[in-house]
Amino acid sequence: MTGFVGRVALVLTGVLAAAALAGCSVQPSGWGMIVGQAHDPVSAPPSSSAPPPRPVEAPTETHQGKGNGSITLTWPVDVAGYLTFDCPHCSSNVVVNTDGDEGLLINAIGAYHGTVWFNVSEDRKPSRTFTVSANSSWTATITDHRALPTIRAAIPYEGKGDAVLKVPAGVAHGTFKTGSDGHSAVWVQGGGTMDLAVNQIGATTVAFDVPGPTLIAVEAYESKWTFTAS
Repeated sequence: MTGFVGRVALVLTGVLAAAALAGCSVQPSGWGMIVGQAHDPVSAPPSSSAPPPRPVEAPTETHQGKGNGSITLTWPVDVAGYLTFDCPHCSSNVVVNTDGDEGLLINAIGAYHGTVWFNVSEDRKPSRTFTVSANSSWTATITDHRALPTIRAAIPYEGKGDAVLKVPAGVAHGTFKTGSDGHSAVWVQGGGTMDLAVNQIGATTVAFDVPGPTLIAVEAYESKWTFTAS
């Protein structure tokens, strides 16, 4: 998964009038675009050239299949999506690819349950189709951020496998811990960037900055882990 870049340039027109517009900005977040308020809404109306906020909500869609197959999405291309894939009786490779720039979303062996993200960057080719490789019945559920679990500060969140979590405002740090012998990765999305905070093999405890509100994505396949925000 590559870095997320979502920067919007604010053009200030005029010389003496620039100060009136200095409080108006557009900043990316994991949940879409947040439009800042001008200090003086009367003298500083929104610029007609500024892009509209990204939609952040969409109806849930669910797809079911058995074995290899493909999914044609109705999901809006400008909304970040979160795919929860279930194949409880799979016994061989479980692979989900997208035609978007994320490419490989899931690559596992055996029974699988997990959540991964897609379309999280504005400047990437969006996903329109998923290709599934599996040897049993599966369910693919696609939701927006409202379905994601929200972390509570100082309360460890216990998880297993792949997951996407919401980190609320007021949180500044996070600690990821696992006793697994496998590979673990944690991505932090927010502030216009996507950073790889954890990339380890084997049991590990890693502390890192988490500027809430933001999202984190855990890639851990079958591993049990905990994430604690503070």
